Amino acid sequence: MAVGTDLKKQITSITSTSKITQAMKLVATAKLKKVGKRISNSKPYFAEVYTVFNDIISKADDSIYQKKDGIKDSKRTCWIIVNSNLGLCGGYNININKLVLQQLRKSDCIITIGSKAETFYAHKGYEIMQTRKDIDINFSYDDAREFAQEILSGFNGNNYDEIKIAYTKFINNVTFEPTILQLLPIIKVTQHEEPKHINVITEFEPDPATILENAVPMYLNTILFSSIVESQVSEQASRLVAMENATDNANAMLEKLSLLYNRKRQAAITQEITEIVAGAGAQEN
Repeated sequence: MAVGTDLKKQITSITSTSKITQAMKLVATAKLKKVGKRISNSKPYFAEVYTVFNDIISKADDSIYQKKDGIKDSKRTCWIIVNSNLGLCGGYNININKLVLQQLRKSDCIITIGSKAETFYAHKGYEIMQTRKDIDINFSYDDAREFAQEILSGFNGNNYDEIKIAYTKFINNVTFEPTILQLLPIIKVTQHEEPKHINVITEFEPDPATILENAVPMYLNTILFSSIVESQVSEQASRLVAMENATDNANAMLEKLSLLYNRKRQAAITQEITEIVAGAGAQEN
């Protein structure tokens, strides 16, 4: 009795897909647990470094690393855009790229992190200066130091006059915020934006300008490391949510199809029994 052959194929296919999405959810959960510990440790340090450098900037008179008041927009910006290497992570890549496209100019150059970013911006005709597909949840502070040296060399060599990083800020396991942060030149935080916990007068030795010149590599290392790790956390959390939703949808669809299949099978069995009984009755007559 061949009943609901197409339904059986659909059920088999969806069951298979559900197993895949469930497995991907488990992998994302494990990766999120691993990389989540790193962001909880680095976030306070990241915030403090950013605060200290703004304190230095406010006291430094002149530096190429300092954003000058009254200066017009840069002629050429180097964008570091963090996407994923793999898909199936919800709106993780779409949201950050949508934000970047609002500011990106054809004269700018791009360093892409993740194959998805390379594909997206190459297709749109932007200049991709470098592609990094080797950055994952194992990205280390040493990796950040090497990366920072490369982009700082380009800035000091006047290859570009501004550096921005576009990454995804992790709020919680279901909330992620696409963010653009200017790395160089460093923008001074205005008085009303300064953190309230800083209420002491800081004296610098040697002078703030000298400290700024020598400490910029450390500043870049820290900001790059924290931003990229935070993006990694957001990616895994986004993938976990996407795979959880996909698994739930697959299970709901399986329930409906199984019910429909069983009803058709029951109707076919009833029809067959009716035909047998009718045939037996006809023979007796």
